[in-house]
Amino acid sequence: MPRARRTSYYGWRIVAVAFLAHCLNVGCVFYSFGVFFTPLIQEFGWSRAQISWGFSSVSIVGALWSPFVGRVVDRHGPRRSQLVGALVLGGTFMLLSQVRSLGQYYVLMALCVSLGSTALGPIPSNSAVAGWFLRRRGRALGLATAGISMGGVIFVPLAQTLIAHLGWRQAFVALGALVIGVGVAPIAYVMRKPPAELPAEERTPGGDATGIAFEIEHSVTPRDAVRDPNFWLIAGAFSLTVMGLSAVLLHQVPLLIDVGVSPAYAALALGATAGVGVVGKLGFGALLERREQRRVIVGCFLAQAAGLLLLPFARIPAILVLYVVVYGYAMGGNATLQATVLGECFGRRHYGAIAGRMGPIIVFSQAVAVPLVGWLRDRTGSYVPAILAIEVMTLAAAFCISRLRPPAWRLADAA
Repeated sequence: MPRARRTSYYGWRIVAVAFLAHCLNVGCVFYSFGVFFTPLIQEFGWSRAQISWGFSSVSIVGALWSPFVGRVVDRHGPRRSQLVGALVLGGTFMLLSQVRSLGQYYVLMALCVSLGSTALGPIPSNSAVAGWFLRRRGRALGLATAGISMGGVIFVPLAQTLIAHLGWRQAFVALGALVIGVGVAPIAYVMRKPPAELPAEERTPGGDATGIAFEIEHSVTPRDAVRDPNFWLIAGAFSLTVMGLSAVLLHQVPLLIDVGVSPAYAALALGATAGVGVVGKLGFGALLERREQRRVIVGCFLAQAAGLLLLPFARIPAILVLYVVVYGYAMGGNATLQATVLGECFGRRHYGAIAGRMGPIIVFSQAVAVPLVGWLRDRTGSYVPAILAIEVMTLAAAFCISRLRPPAWRLADAA
């Protein structure tokens, strides 16, 4: 009998579906809204701050959903949560096409988009990938979270094209149908709860059980996690960076238009920034397997700060290209690094619930930042004051990460 061909590790299928979920969720909810700004302003006369509060309401109410979603994922796996998320998110996008008032816009965004995005988004996807991998976790999460940036690559030009040819209302319908049509079947047939025991090749480079045994031994409950200083350092650091990233990327198109870039090139630059972010996620994911996480994360944050300084001068084509490369690559690592450092500090056993408890802190910060930047622009006539504030926050985030002391590093320091 010929030897049976060895099948590939099932965890990579989980990575593929997590990539898809990230792409659909962030592409629709985050990246495409930068393109909808101008049509909504022209249709209703709403201010940038008012439109931004719609996005922020998704974050605020989504933060309330996060602990519940985390518990569901830990108990039942990611499939159930993500199926609900895809159906609710897609259906709500279709309903957004019928909005006639600011109140209707806020209700749909706050109550429905928030539920769909949270149930489909990073908590179930990252929990699944982190549970299926240990030795190659950085690489796997890098590949999965590359879907976040790919959402920008795909959905920015797609939304721009749909709005130009169909109008903003039908564009919402098309995006909603895409989420349901593309997302439901792969989630239903592929997503599974992580196994209780990983195969030998995922334990340690040598194939023994030391790595996973250490991680299980040092897995902490959600209650203990919130008492650990590492929890608050991570939450503080990524709250600060997510505030900056969300505000910059959501306002990037109108910001570039302000400094003299044409609307078409501004949308292209946003898509390109997201595209470089794909490379950044893969690069940082691989780097995590060779370098200490503290240094990698601090380096990522410092690169974000450097790239941000270029943005006010982006009317010069060469500087715009340099901004896209530097900031895009650095911001690409953000989601990957947040996901991996949680596993490093708190283990895999209660990953979903701990991420769910940290989610509201990060999300509330994001919710404040996006409309605040719009308000500052409306009051001052310039995005420069907001950029300077984000610069300071990013540097403060790097300092927070430098103070981390996860269990494995404590043992290494003691040795």
